[in-house]
Amino acid sequence: MQRNNKIILITIILIFVLAFFSDKGELVENLQIPIAIGADIEKNAVGTIYKIPVSIYSFEEGEKVSSYVLSGEGFNLPSTRDTRQLKSDKKFMLGLNRVFIFSEGSAQNGLNPFIDLNLNNPQLNDRALCTVCRGKAEDIINYKAKDNINTSDYIDGMIRNLKQFNFFSSQYSFMDIAVRVCTEGRATLLPYIEIKDGEIQTTGLAIFNKDKMVGNVDMAKARVINMIKENNVWGIVTIQEGSKYTSLYGKTKNKVKCYKKDGKYSFVINLSLSGKVINNTLYKNLNSDVKQMERFKLELGRKVEKDCNDTIKDVMKEYKVDVLDLGRAAAAKYGRHTGVDWNKIVSNSDIKVNVKIKVINEGRGNY
Repeated sequence: MQRNNKIILITIILIFVLAFFSDKGELVENLQIPIAIGADIEKNAVGTIYKIPVSIYSFEEGEKVSSYVLSGEGFNLPSTRDTRQLKSDKKFMLGLNRVFIFSEGSAQNGLNPFIDLNLNNPQLNDRALCTVCRGKAEDIINYKAKDNINTSDYIDGMIRNLKQFNFFSSQYSFMDIAVRVCTEGRATLLPYIEIKDGEIQTTGLAIFNKDKMVGNVDMAKARVINMIKENNVWGIVTIQEGSKYTSLYGKTKNKVKCYKKDGKYSFVINLSLSGKVINNTLYKNLNSDVKQMERFKLELGRKVEKDCNDTIKDVMKEYKVDVLDLGRAAAAKYGRHTGVDWNKIVSNSDIKVNVKIKVINEGRGNY
């Protein structure tokens, strides 16, 4: 609850600052503060209907703070604001939300309408985080998170902290997505969330071709994709034999090399994982026996290397999307804006990952 109160306090201070310095300032009691904006879509014989649920903070008299969901719908995105306002008695402070939650349907339909509308708003919080959810965004926003934390606050915190253990990056903001959609040789990947086992949790990555979602992968493949693609991200890799295992908590560093011969592209990704051993029940005397340490690094490297190469082959075959942004490296070397479809080129290229493990700390214990 401490975290939630801190967020509320920051929001209140922000509103008072805006109200104080703006000639259009309003009493905070007359304002609705958006926390998260969802995006659902429905198609019928008449056309496409956009449904936009918004999670809102409302500040009442006596320092009481409430939150609720207010929705608008229409045949285009601007009209959803019209219909939402018809159900509200307060002024909506557009541009202060911290999270965008896209349903699978809206993501498959395309993000460009949302990008165009929101980038034309100078008050937009372009650092708001983006995610894709299974089912309806409205169901996610209305779901009661654990410990009675506002669901939107919970999702915001969850996405911000994905970077700790699963090789996720920090670049899932609205502006990050807008840049990736229009940049040659880059693909958009977003955290994929759903309600599972009674909790909202991240269960994988949503994969986009330009602005349209084409599929999603589970967390096992998501970790590997993140590991290969992202630089300076942290996560855990493990080698296990039966009930015994040894794990390394490390940071990635990768370097991509691109070659072209007879019109055929090939890529070599040299991936380095450096970190500390956080547990060990597999190798005896790991922190005192040099040969055991070399054996560990070699066997873990081979295991991670196989996971990387197998995952690349599976994902490229299934989705035909350059999820690793290899087209960006190729375009930098062989020329940009040549009309090349990098998704097609990379999907049909030879891609090899080489892994090197570096242990900078063996841990305190000894098996």
